[in-house]
Formats: sequence, structure tokens, C-alpha cells
Amino acid sequence: MLRIRILTENLVRRRGLLAEHGLSFWIQSGEDKVLFDVGQTDVYLHNAGHLGIDVSQAHAVILSHSHYDHVGGLAHFPKASGWPRVFVHPDAFAPKFSKTDDPRSPYKSIGIPWRKEELAGLEKRLVYNTSAIQVGERMHILTEIPKSTDYETPAVELVAEKNGQMILDDFHDEQVLVCQCEQGLVVMLGCGHPGVVNCLLYVRQVFTNQPIYSVIGGMHLEKADENRLAQTMDYLQKQQISRIVPLHCTGQNVIRRMKATLGDRVLIHSTGDKITVD
Repeated sequence: MLRIRILTENLVRRRGLLAEHGLSFWIQSGEDKVLFDVGQTDVYLHNAGHLGIDVSQAHAVILSHSHYDHVGGLAHFPKASGWPRVFVHPDAFAPKFSKTDDPRSPYKSIGIPWRKEELAGLEKRLVYNTSAIQVGERMHILTEIPKSTDYETPAVELVAEKNGQMILDDFHDEQVLVCQCEQGLVVMLGCGHPGVVNCLLYVRQVFTNQPIYSVIGGMHLEKADENRLAQTMDYLQKQQISRIVPLHCTGQNVIRRMKATLGDRVLIHSTGDKITVD
């Protein structure tokens, strides 16, 4: 059985828990225990403690991408017993920025807020990943998601620095976690910057003849245009994905639209909630 606990996301409805703009999941499958993203601060640790979860028991930490609200919390990880393996794409360490409207300061840093050297022992445990790899008995990471659709274009305000130049960030370094369950595949997204549909198409390409049962996580649709929204909804409708859990950067208006369009297949969750899949 796959057990997922939302350690933090943008909203919280449970007493005693905290929320922040960010995302973190605690995932258990058999003997495997994984942290998928760590939010931006130590909020995920506070919530884990409240929920009786010891994140130091993680066999692996998977960083979906390098934006501060998904990786910042790693600086607070309890390292007394040593680091687990930390899976990240090597290009995640490129400086990442968001454009601003201020001509005096046109770019705001939104990348990794810590340096590898500052976190003692981390560098030896980093696993640089550029392909599809297995991280648990029934857990796999995919990255370098192919661009298959023409409507899931990169956000123009998000850029990366390369060779001293600011370039549009195509998020080839984003990682997706795929968990194999009896009911089908569970796809975990940090933000889905490459596009939700692009991510799911690649999952189908890699895991042929295995149905996608659920997609869970941030889907970065809050600022999407009408064409992208309509095409995404249409794809999700036609694929008959049983459980869709939009979180974080999906956007509340979009989540409400998903619920109205896709009905009971869309589940509304927030910080502290548990998801189980057979």
C-alpha cells in the first residue's frame, strides 16, 4: 500500500499544523520512506512532528526542482544520523529568477537559498540524476520531460542564468516521482512546470501498458491562459484518471474549475491530509 502525507502546502485546515507557500510530501511504500520536496522553511518538520512522523528515517529525499519553496527546508533537515540520498538534477543548481516590474532590480532570486558547502556532509549524498531511475522497490524518478504539447509553454517571467545570460527556464531539470500500485501509477508533481500533460505523456511513454490511477501535486496553472486550461482539462477528462489532487501552485480558482469539470475524481486536500492507494 502507498501512503502519502501532505507535510506542507499553501493551505491548512487542521489545528496544530502550519502552512506556507510551498510543498512537501512524506511517502511510504512497503519499506521505502521518501521525502518529496521540503517546502521553504522548517514548517514541514513542525508538521511531521505533530503527525508523529520522523523524517530522519527517510531513505531518500527527492527535490522536484530548485525553487526556494520546494528546497529551502533542506537546510533544516535533521542530520544527526547522517543524510539520506538526495536526488536532484545537476542543473537545479543554476541560479533561478523571476522577472519583476522594478527596472532598478529586474530579477528576483527564487532558486536554492542555501549553498551545498553550508550543509555539512550533503555533497557526498547528492545523487545527480538526468534520466529515469528507480529509487525504491516501486518508486521511480523521471526527469528531462519531453515537450510534446504546443500549449504548455514556459512561463515568460521565470528565467535561469546560464553563462552569464538570462534565458527562459524550460525546467528540463524538474523531477517527477512515479509510484507503482495495484490500482495503477501514482504520479507526484512538485509544480509540473514542464506541463501536467507533458509529464503524464512521458509517464505513459516510460510505463507502457500501466494505467495512471492518480496525479497529485502542484500543477502551475494559476496563471495559465484559457487554451492551456481547456486543453489540460480535456486531457484529464479523456484519460479517465481516477484521482486528481491539485495542490500548491495549481491555483484556487483552477482547483474549483477542475472540481466543477471533473467532479468526484478531483479531491480537495491540504496540509496534514493523508492519501492511501492500494
